[in-house]
Amino acid sequence: MSAFLPTDDSRRSLLARLQEELHRLGASALLALSATAHPVLYVRVWGRLVPVVVVRDASGHRWFIWGRTGQAPASHVEGAAAVLCGLEPPPARSRTAPVAARRAARKDAA
Repeated sequence: MSAFLPTDDSRRSLLARLQEELHRLGASALLALSATAHPVLYVRVWGRLVPVVVVRDASGHRWFIWGRTGQAPASHVEGAAAVLCGLEPPPARSRTAPVAARRAARKDAA
């Protein structure tokens, strides 16, 4: 199993926690494929059905991702639910490309 993929159980439990929070906020959400390694939470927002999945980045942090650009740290379930429900604006995205930032940091260290 890859170190970059959360286990089935952690994905399922994170999505189940998000589903509970979304229901608490009055949103509709359905956890599909919960018995597989790739569960998906479908959320009805903005007049459409939005799939939400859990991924792990290269640093080992877990993220909820949805749509084309939606993302939130999986450690902030309440914040992710609020963003999905439109109660909070999405977190500001960095305009600096990660690769460019790493290269610049290496040049400064040299």
